Amino acid sequence: MISIGLEEFCRNQPSWVQGKRLGLLSNQASTDRNLTHSRDVIAHAFPGQLTTLFSPQHGFYSDKQDNMIESGHIIDPASGLQCYSLYGETRRPYPEMFSEIDILLVDLIDVGTRVYTFIWTVVYCMEVAAETGVSVAILDRPNPIGGHLVEGNVLEDAYRSFVGMCAIPMRHG
Repeated sequence: MISIGLEEFCRNQPSWVQGKRLGLLSNQASTDRNLTHSRDVIAHAFPGQLTTLFSPQHGFYSDKQDNMIESGHIIDPASGLQCYSLYGETRRPYPEMFSEIDILLVDLIDVGTRVYTFIWTVVYCMEVAAETGVSVAILDRPNPIGGHLVEGNVLEDAYRSFVGMCAIPMRHG
């Protein structure tokens, strides 16, 4: 049976998390094996520590599916937590968005292709985390399409954008 980062993190409860304020970057596909959302799994494992949510392209509930539809910041109705959209007025979090967290947890499924924007959202979050002294923990998951092949052209600098920010192959695994 495959064990995902979310489940291992909550089962092992690392000592470096105790007493820390947690932020979570996720969407509706971020669930455990019982299809319980990572927000709820983390809130149960670390009571009172989850303070802020962040959403990538398509929104926290993945309800913005029409290509370039942006989403706004919301108060998550299930938890009452602030949820900052990182695909709306900004793609890069403002430092103030990290003011209520000590550790940003990232729980996103990625298929390993350069134009899948989640990787770039994570890059921006890591940059801001470094600037603000916030730690980042990636709750890793298997690539749903295998992740064993690397192929395609490497992005040229002249074509960098939010669907390709670094010189990596189209299919990076």
